[in-house]
Amino acid sequence: MTFKFIKISHSCFLIFIINFCTFQTLPLKASKTPIIKVLILKDNKIRIRADRSIPLTVEGERFLNKKFKGLTLKLENNRTFMFFDKNKKKIYDLNNNDNFVVNTSDARGIWVGQKRYEGKLKILIGDDDISVVNILGVENYLSSVVGSEMPSKWPMEALKAQAIASRTYALKQKGNSLFDIDSTKKNQVYNGLESRTHKTTKAVRSTRSLVMTYKNKLINAVFHSSSAGMTENSQDVWGNEFPYLSSVKDFDKNNPKLRWQKRFSNEQLQKIFPDIGKIKQIEILNITNTGRVKNVKIHGDYGWYQYSGTDIRKKLNLKSTFVRFELIEDNETESDNENSIKLSTSIVEDQVITYLVKEGDNLFDIAYRFNVNINEIVTLNSIQDPSTININQILLIPRKLENKVLSKEKILVVSGYGSGHGVGMSQWGAKYMATKGATAEEILKHFYKGVKIKTFKRYFL
Repeated sequence: MTFKFIKISHSCFLIFIINFCTFQTLPLKASKTPIIKVLILKDNKIRIRADRSIPLTVEGERFLNKKFKGLTLKLENNRTFMFFDKNKKKIYDLNNNDNFVVNTSDARGIWVGQKRYEGKLKILIGDDDISVVNILGVENYLSSVVGSEMPSKWPMEALKAQAIASRTYALKQKGNSLFDIDSTKKNQVYNGLESRTHKTTKAVRSTRSLVMTYKNKLINAVFHSSSAGMTENSQDVWGNEFPYLSSVKDFDKNNPKLRWQKRFSNEQLQKIFPDIGKIKQIEILNITNTGRVKNVKIHGDYGWYQYSGTDIRKKLNLKSTFVRFELIEDNETESDNENSIKLSTSIVEDQVITYLVKEGDNLFDIAYRFNVNINEIVTLNSIQDPSTININQILLIPRKLENKVLSKEKILVVSGYGSGHGVGMSQWGAKYMATKGATAEEILKHFYKGVKIKTFKRYFL
């Protein structure tokens, strides 16, 4: 009997030790979760408030543990000041040394403007503006990022691929003394708690700590919305060559961002390019192997300027650099709809010419070569998918009639494909692959060549 009692007690003791160790390691793992500092707002007037009746607190020497429900900060006439709640009688002047942290115990987070955020908010007082930096664990941050970057109704494997890519990208950015990452398209979109759903949280938790590496270092896991058939080599966009960011086939044909058009009046162009004068020609100097513009020369009354494809995209606020330019007479604009140009399909033979498609041709270049609008070719030939034409296919090209009466004013028509820089993972391509049964790992290894997916380690940085 004595022997049995001792044996049972020993077993119970072992169970106790195992359980104790297990529960003790959970907080330790949580404490190792990397912290991310996200710039969420930079402005001259900022309003911060509690979500409910639970008050906010301030951490800092000047406002030690002060409790409040609302906080207003303003920069006016070279003076930065703030007041708590609605008490404008008690105003505090601030300077660059008055950085402080706002915190809450409310799980519903803190309102900054029209968005809610969990974690802490660090307030930074600058000479020209006031900045708000959200400080929180990277896994909680990602639950909102995935929902901000990708619709949560998309397939789970696509969301998981986005989670791993976003985690890798965010951790790669760490190191700035003020903040690690921006909350806009400059880095990756982060809209706070409003974009977090059960599905995005599940996608992040099921991929917890997983990142992409190349030679045991985090990769620059850039991504974009739609590449229009082929992703781009990193060196053709930014000049820096990364082996894992090479051009691959995309699967993004069925998406609303595949094909678009944007128009600029002469007046708008004058404001964008004030030193050139009236625009006479936009000359594409060279393109990448995928068809994206690398460099352009803009000719005007007072000379010319040369721009990279990335720079002209920024100046004209274009969705991508996969574009072609056409200056057309104003009276040729027959529709207010930017996405369509009316064209009669009953064009007589003497108004068209035929063209035999050769290897390497695409509709953009053919339209540019014959100085016609790409939509005219699409409509005339009843083309269903403008991103795909076949070798030896005969195309009807509308002939430009010399005796046509044209107005003197011209507008610029920019016809484009895709959305984003075109490098790395295509989000619409990831969605398509997921619907066809691809896993998150298969999606990522398709768009990022030669990478490995591993649990994050500090030496990957």
